[in-house]
Amino acid sequence: MTEEVKLSVVVSLFTWIQRSRTSAKKRSKFRKFLDTFCKPSDYFSAMRLILPSLDRERGTYGLKESVLALCLIDALGMSRDSPDALRLINWRKGGANTGANAGNFALVAAEVLQRRQGTAPGGLTIKELNDLLDRLASAENRAEKTAILSTLINKTNAQEMKWVIMIILKDLKLGISEKSVFQEFHPDAEDLFNVTCDLKLVCEKLKDRSHRHKRQDIEVGKAVRPQLALRVRDPAAAWKKLHGKEVVVECKFDGDRIQIHKNGTEIRYYSRNFLDHPEYGHGMSNIIAQNILIDRCILDGEMLVWDSTLNQFAEFGSNQEIAKAAKDGLDSDRQVSCCTELVFLITNYYCVESFLEV
Repeated sequence: MTEEVKLSVVVSLFTWIQRSRTSAKKRSKFRKFLDTFCKPSDYFSAMRLILPSLDRERGTYGLKESVLALCLIDALGMSRDSPDALRLINWRKGGANTGANAGNFALVAAEVLQRRQGTAPGGLTIKELNDLLDRLASAENRAEKTAILSTLINKTNAQEMKWVIMIILKDLKLGISEKSVFQEFHPDAEDLFNVTCDLKLVCEKLKDRSHRHKRQDIEVGKAVRPQLALRVRDPAAAWKKLHGKEVVVECKFDGDRIQIHKNGTEIRYYSRNFLDHPEYGHGMSNIIAQNILIDRCILDGEMLVWDSTLNQFAEFGSNQEIAKAAKDGLDSDRQVSCCTELVFLITNYYCVESFLEV
């Protein structure tokens, strides 16, 4: 049933939620959508569109706004120097010729598309949209991505395509938190997601909202949602939060937040967005194996590059370059390294925090 639902129904849901002022109304509309249009066996088909940033099954599209603008221009057959093409390329810039939506790529794109698409719903179903988005994520080059975007444009109207673009950018701006979506979906959904980072698993295990799920333990080899620092307005507010306790303060390392899972000889690397990063294995796995004597653990820290010539950490953004050099067997004075504070020791379902630097 869910996969046969038209995209226009989902667009109506998004529009209604976005316009509702209270969280209670937003949650009520979301619940009504699930009960009316979704079969429990197909919850994931809808949830991956509502929470696109949590969908690990699809991977990344490789389409930030700048590249997406060029793909849309080509998909629409526009000249790169036409007014609408320049609007897409310069979507951030304000001014008399850019309109009130400058700074919001999806809205700028919708204005451009509105002059080229009809207003009638395109008839695309949730299944068809998910299939096309799967193809978009697996496309290997810009030409393939452009062709898929062209198909999407032909099967949607401007309003529908606006939301498709927001799904691709993984930011729907609905004004409802993922916490609220999880709570309305199932009382145990957030807890299960936090220890598995698997939206599909959550949808499959929690089909019955009235049936409570036994709390699941952290499992080595499956990404765990990392704890993030709470932002406060100034140091005085931060100090107040500590309630007079003794604390240790250290410099903030400016690298990539990485979670390292060591399960015997198997070592895996996950980003803060739960994505697998095997490229770090060539430069780090031997170091982890030699220095972490515990058989099963999870390290949570920052992946940086150490410059042995300068005796300091390299500039931010050099991780991938050095990881690739290590994979290609190239000698370098730079080495990927991990500065970690939290070590989760996994033994008989118990989790203990420790401190370590690698």
